[in-house]
Amino acid sequence: MQRLVFRKKGILEWEGIDTPTITGGNQALVEPIAIARCDLDLPIVRGETLFRAPFPVGHEFVGRIKGISEDLEGKFKIGTMVAIPFQISCGTCPSCLSHHTNSCETVPYTSAYGMPPGSHAFGGAISELLLVPYAKQMLFELDPNINPVGIASFSDNIAEAWKLAGRFLSRKKDPKTLVVGGNAGSIGLYTALYLHQTKKAEVMYVDTNRERIDLASSLGIPVTHLTTFPKPNERYDLVCDASATKEGWDFATRSLGKNAILSSASIFWTNRLEIPYLEMYNQGAEIQIGRVESIDSMNALYPEIQSGAFTPESIVTKTVSFAEAKEAWLEESIKLVVTR
Repeated sequence: MQRLVFRKKGILEWEGIDTPTITGGNQALVEPIAIARCDLDLPIVRGETLFRAPFPVGHEFVGRIKGISEDLEGKFKIGTMVAIPFQISCGTCPSCLSHHTNSCETVPYTSAYGMPPGSHAFGGAISELLLVPYAKQMLFELDPNINPVGIASFSDNIAEAWKLAGRFLSRKKDPKTLVVGGNAGSIGLYTALYLHQTKKAEVMYVDTNRERIDLASSLGIPVTHLTTFPKPNERYDLVCDASATKEGWDFATRSLGKNAILSSASIFWTNRLEIPYLEMYNQGAEIQIGRVESIDSMNALYPEIQSGAFTPESIVTKTVSFAEAKEAWLEESIKLVVTR
């Protein structure tokens, strides 16, 4: 079968490998039918991260069950549409039972589809077929009426909307919220759209990119277009940073009000990043950073997606066929989805 591999900086190649098979209990074979490009994937193939080639790409995906191990017969049906959390987790270790499935103790740390080290063992989603271990934990059944293209990013970039904002809404009533858009492009938009559509917070989306601003505005989200990030003149209860730039980070940290929360989806490839420590100390700020908890965020967001209260499909800007993935994966677009 064929899968797409990041071979070296700026180069993707199709690779022929053996078709995976069921090798034990609690396993499933899944055919990816909608694979989204994560906001991180383009910087990866451009050589702008610490990930080193070669490895198979693609980790956000929806698929159909093509096979199951005997012990799962009666629990899952062939043909069922499923989303797969990109992080590999067993569901039974202490970390998983503590709702830290991004740190499952049964597999090597940070094991995931489409990114090393996990992709060397588990593969990438731009593939004809994938083996899914720990299937009882990993198969997230979807309503068949949901468009798989619109929810292809469910396990990561959509899930980030819960990490950045949703999980704090029980602590902050009607929080005045700022979403700082940027290089984590779709994450900021998903987060702003979630807050706007569910009406759980007053939200302002700011960005220096006109295309993202125009998309947010077309969806009714209040926006401010900036040419550069200025010194903030407003303060917020919740600030969600998706800028992935130092300028955006500085703007976000300086926009915190009293007892505010700063959450961030930005990844900075350094251990040295400044914060206005004294100002944040006096304000009583709380900083929440770190990798998304994929499966828990999916569970939290799904009811509002299923009901139509939150429509993440609005953020998809480009779709291509499986055969076109090699070229399209390298092209700019806010949210690309590869379909089969």
